[in-house]
Amino acid sequence: MTTEIYSHQDLMDDRIDFNQFVPVIAHGDSWGSFGSLPPWITGSLFNHMDFGKDVAIVNYAMPGQLLRDLPDPKRFAKFNLAMTLRGMPNWRAMLISGGGNDLIDWIRRGEGVDITHRILRYPDEWLPVSQGPTRYLSQAGWVNLCQELLNAYVKLDALRDGNYAQMEIVTHVYDYMTPRFAPALNGVSGPWMAPGFHDAGIPADQWQAVARVLVDGFHDFLVNQVKSKIGGFVVLDTRGGSIPAAPGTTGISNDWANEIHLTASGYDKLAKAKCDATLQDHAQYWTTGATAGVVAPSPQPKGLLAKSLAKGKPAAARPPAKGGAGKVAKSVVKVGKKRGKRG
Repeated sequence: MTTEIYSHQDLMDDRIDFNQFVPVIAHGDSWGSFGSLPPWITGSLFNHMDFGKDVAIVNYAMPGQLLRDLPDPKRFAKFNLAMTLRGMPNWRAMLISGGGNDLIDWIRRGEGVDITHRILRYPDEWLPVSQGPTRYLSQAGWVNLCQELLNAYVKLDALRDGNYAQMEIVTHVYDYMTPRFAPALNGVSGPWMAPGFHDAGIPADQWQAVARVLVDGFHDFLVNQVKSKIGGFVVLDTRGGSIPAAPGTTGISNDWANEIHLTASGYDKLAKAKCDATLQDHAQYWTTGATAGVVAPSPQPKGLLAKSLAKGKPAAARPPAKGGAGKVAKSVVKVGKKRGKRG
């Protein structure tokens, strides 16, 4: 089975035979595009996914892109066009690689930023030692970052529901990276996390533990908050699929090409161990080809949701749907709408 990656121009020039390939649209960051140059040093997680059938991915992911920006039709007009233009393929899934750059942005915010809008605490703000690695993290900042990311997913959900109601949104966590001074391109890009950890005074022997808390927290956010808010949402739990880089190294180490990107073989290992079985379970219901019918303009959230997004607050919980996701933490909206697997 083949996974082919195509560009927006390939789509517009009608170079893709969707009678032979399942149409999938993708967006996001470097884990969905490339993490160094030349690109084949890392490739991407998308390159190594095996759906169990022939899939054509039209990919809008690029390094540095923020999840919070992905639904913006002005910033990403081509992606929005592919989701709303008449005559587009009948997209069966939306692959999203996102959230990592948003987290890095919040890690880089210094002591001059209010603690509710950054992730790291500085020495006079550290919690008691008994709190473990979480003593270095701002809980209020984490809540606000998650709300920002949740708002982005709600908008992507609205775009999906207005045009391809049976489409599944598929995303991944990340894996346990080691904060270290290991940039890409001989220092042209990165390092991404280590400078923030260093500036916050966090002891170097705690960097891996703190990063692990953040990756686990991101997983919990996707599963407990996003998945309970929107239906048809698939999370690939990619944690623990690779060998972490050794602390203090500055180049390729184990499965990692640099601080936050795997090598091509590392992504291949991760896909096989943590992605392919779930992807194949869902993709068995995705069909090739047919062109979508009349497609609506880019929809906007309505009612309570629109008001809550405008105010930066979560919307009230929707009534539980039959076959819902079940109980989650009290601080999380309980159950959203659900879709079947069939695309």
